[in-house]
Amino acid sequence: MKKQASNRSGLLLMEIIIAILFFSVISAICLQLFVKSHTLSRDTEVLDSAVNETSSAAELLHSTEDAESALREYYPALKKEDSRLYIYYDEAFKACAETDAVYYMEIKKESAENGIFEYKLTVNKSGSSSHIYEMEYVTYEPLKP
Repeated sequence: MKKQASNRSGLLLMEIIIAILFFSVISAICLQLFVKSHTLSRDTEVLDSAVNETSSAAELLHSTEDAESALREYYPALKKEDSRLYIYYDEAFKACAETDAVYYMEIKKESAENGIFEYKLTVNKSGSSSHIYEMEYVTYEPLKP
């Protein structure tokens, strides 16, 4: 009788070890899926914010004759270098100074003929060369006599 009791307790211990192993493997897989889900969610939020900010800037370019002054009114920390304008954003995509920036939008104005202007708006992460979002916008501005 004693041999049967000890065999059963050994079998029960093996079953418990296998169950623990099974649940630890499954929990590791689930943890990886949760981390990946969180990363995808954050990337989607950043892309959505970049699209919204780019669309807002394009609407300002479209609605006014003097685009730079309209942009400067809404974005006081606007920076101009050559034919490019830079708008800087913090982590929550609120306009901020260049020193606090996590993201920035570059607006490049290229003139065409007959009053047609092409704007290229790109949103980048500071310190990265890859674009988060890029948009081209074409508008007609009447020539001034």
